Formats: sequence, C-alpha cells, structure tokens
Amino acid sequence: MAIQRNVQQQAADTRAKIKRAASIGATMPQWLRLSLESHALSPQGGLLVQYCLIEEQEGYLHSGIWLTDSVEFWEFEVMVSYGSQQTINVEEFTNATASHPVIARLPGTGPSFGHLACQVLRETRDA
Repeated sequence: MAIQRNVQQQAADTRAKIKRAASIGATMPQWLRLSLESHALSPQGGLLVQYCLIEEQEGYLHSGIWLTDSVEFWEFEVMVSYGSQQTINVEEFTNATASHPVIARLPGTGPSFGHLACQVLRETRDA
C-alpha cells in the first residue's frame, strides 16, 4: 500500500529532490556546461532542478531540467560516453517553460514544481 502524504510533505519531498539536482549541477560537469553554452545559456545563470542518470549501452544518458535566472525551463537529454565523459549526442534540449507553470497553490496538491524550483533558485542566489 502506498504511503499517504499530505501537501506539505509532498512539497518538502519535491524541494529535497530539486536541491539534490542543484547540488549535482553545482559541480558543472563538462557535458552540462557545453550543452548549456551550445544553446546560448549561461552555466552561471541558472540551476539544475531535475536530474536523472540512466546507464545505456552507448554510455550514460543524463536527463533533467535547467531553470534559468529569467525563469525559463529547459528539458534535456544528453548521451555521454563511459570512458572519456565526452558528449556523444544531445538527444533533446528544448524550452519547456509552458509545461512548468509557476503556481503557488494548486487545489489539493499545493505549489507546482515550477514554483518550488523558483523558490530553490531564489534561495540559492540569496545564499
């Protein structure tokens, strides 16, 4: 049976996931920096707010969401080689801002992912 969590617990869990992704992005791996720069995005002008790593036959598939300081959400999938850690292919890099509304309160679910991501971005900038 699934654990029932209230709105505050769900928001706290989502914020924790965003902060974990941000800490991974803070190390600015070469594949991420190069991908951002190739799409005219500043590696210092945003935050990694969602991240997933999948081991594939060709290499590591890094996927996630980059949030810019100007509140644009960019979804990406980048294949990186096992040994050299060089980018093999950028499979996706799209502006997904419309898919991530920044809403403080959604009925029954509390703040949206976009709202929580923007909060973490502001906290990071204020620190």
